[in-house]
Amino acid sequence: PTRPLPTPRGAGGRAGQQGGMPLDGKRKAHQLAAHSRIESDADCFRNRFTGELFADYDEYIDALFSYQARQWTCAMTGKVQLTFEEAMISEAKAQKKVDDAFPDVFVEPLCKTVHMSQVRMDEMIEAAFQRLSAFIPGEVVEL
Repeated sequence: PTRPLPTPRGAGGRAGQQGGMPLDGKRKAHQLAAHSRIESDADCFRNRFTGELFADYDEYIDALFSYQARQWTCAMTGKVQLTFEEAMISEAKAQKKVDDAFPDVFVEPLCKTVHMSQVRMDEMIEAAFQRLSAFIPGEVVEL
């Protein structure tokens, strides 16, 4: 029997959202190692940051050194020169701030506003801001 790789721990997010992945020094999203299956009785090495399993010790060490290098960037805040673990923690904290500050009730209307929109980004941001500014804190709103 074989066992699939565990899915990586993401930064969290709203229900149904996948967490982000830190960016490497080339500003590309990190891709997990391609080992799709390892025999259940085989010795393997597990990366505690990503859940990746490695059958080969040298590959594990190479990946570990890569994750410990200060080459990672938080995809949400743009903080640079982080280790992979620091970037994951930074992304989780940033996602929590967004989730806490942005009520779920606004997600669907704003997604409908921006979905397939062909206006410039600055115009879209202004439209979203105007839509949210119409609400007054503490105002009772019917859905």
